[in-house]
Amino acid sequence: MQLQKSTAWSLIIGPLGIMILMMAFGFGTGVFTTEGETESAQKMMDNHDLARVVFSLIGMTMVLMIFGWISFSRQIDPDGAAMNYARLALLPGVVLIIASMSLWVGLGPDVEVGVNVTLENVSDGISTLGDVLLDVGIIIIAIVAFRKNVSTTLVKILLALVVLGQILDLVAVVGGIGVGDLDFFGWVIFTVATVGIGIQGLRAKES
Repeated sequence: MQLQKSTAWSLIIGPLGIMILMMAFGFGTGVFTTEGETESAQKMMDNHDLARVVFSLIGMTMVLMIFGWISFSRQIDPDGAAMNYARLALLPGVVLIIASMSLWVGLGPDVEVGVNVTLENVSDGISTLGDVLLDVGIIIIAIVAFRKNVSTTLVKILLALVVLGQILDLVAVVGGIGVGDLDFFGWVIFTVATVGIGIQGLRAKES
C-alpha cells in the first residue's frame, strides 16, 4: 500500500512524538506517579514552564498525527460517506484534546493549588469527549481501509490492532474500566500499529 511521504511520516513521527514527550515529562516530573489530584496539580505547578513547552510540542505532534490519519483516509476513500464522518470527528476531537492539555497545564504557581485542581478536573471532562471523537473517527477509518482490501496482509493486521487499541481506550475512558492501565495498553498498541502503517507506506513507496 503506497502512501504519500508526508502521510507516512506523519503517521510515524506524530504518535512516536506524543508517546516520547508524554512519557518523558510524566515520569521525569513525577506527574504520572503521584497519588491524588492535589499532588498531581502541585507537580504541574512546580514544572509549569517545562509543561508549557512540552505540551506545546505534544499539541503539534498530535496535529501532525491527525493530519496523517486524515490524509490516509483521503488516499483510501476520498469521497466515502463513512470517511467523511470520520474526518469530521477527528477535527473537533484534536481541538478538544489540545484545549484539555492547556487546562491541565494550569495557571502556574501564582495561584492556589485548588484552582489548578479544578482546571484539571475540567480538563478531564473535555479530554474524555475529545478521546471519544478521536477513537471513533480512527476506528471508522481503520475499518473502512480494512474492508477496501487495498492493503497488504501486514497492514490489515496493523489496522486491526489500531481498532483494538482505540476500543480499549473507549472502554477505559467511557466505561471507566481499567482507567490508567487499559487505556495505556490501548495507547501503546495504537502507537505501534500506527507507526507500523507509516513504515509500511514508506517501504511500499520506495520499492
